[in-house]
Amino acid sequence: MSMVCTRAVLALMAFLGLVGCSAVGGFNPDPAPGVTLAGSWILDRAASEDPQPVLAKLRPKPRRDLGPDELDSQSNGPPEGQQGGSRGGGRGGRGGPPPNPAYRNNNDAFTHGQVIKALNADLARAESLTISQGPQLFSMDYGAGVRSFTPGLKSVVGADWGVADQSSGWKGKQYIIEIKPQTGVASVEKYSLSSDGKRLLEELRLGGGEFPVAELKRVYDRTDKPIPRSAPSND
Repeated sequence: MSMVCTRAVLALMAFLGLVGCSAVGGFNPDPAPGVTLAGSWILDRAASEDPQPVLAKLRPKPRRDLGPDELDSQSNGPPEGQQGGSRGGGRGGRGGPPPNPAYRNNNDAFTHGQVIKALNADLARAESLTISQGPQLFSMDYGAGVRSFTPGLKSVVGADWGVADQSSGWKGKQYIIEIKPQTGVASVEKYSLSSDGKRLLEELRLGGGEFPVAELKRVYDRTDKPIPRSAPSND
């Protein structure tokens, strides 16, 4: 191979390497042309989904069919001979079968509690927000705290239950924030504009794996009023 061809190949490989670095985790640092979510927004309760049915669905129903010798096996799965809480003929206790994933997903108060905690935290700060958008920054100011992201960047962040991988950036007209903890509740947030460009749409998904899933959609209207402020904090 000639020296010219070798240099051309190396230049092409370097270029492809730069392109690969521009979008970490499938997200891009730049939005689709002309797309901006910047501005102040206030929640439209009437147009948004009510979170209460979601919370009610997540709360595990207490089991009333356990005998004293079966209580110890409640956190590890249904007693032998039972599936999903139905009464069977086997005995409970430590000698029962391995944990049933479906049973744990639907009945374990801990897994539900983790998702409810994350959902309540999101709801508490979601009444209003101001979005700032630039080439190196995407920030969401809720008045009581600010969340800041570098579009296209993947990083390790702290979470209530340990550390998590955080990826955020653009997919066309959507800004997406993904948080995947080593243990705990994963979350995906998607922000975009309505077809007429006048409203901000949020899609929130929590859970997955052994955790129950909570999904919520909310709608925000533009506002010229300043966002109410309280003691500052940063995520």
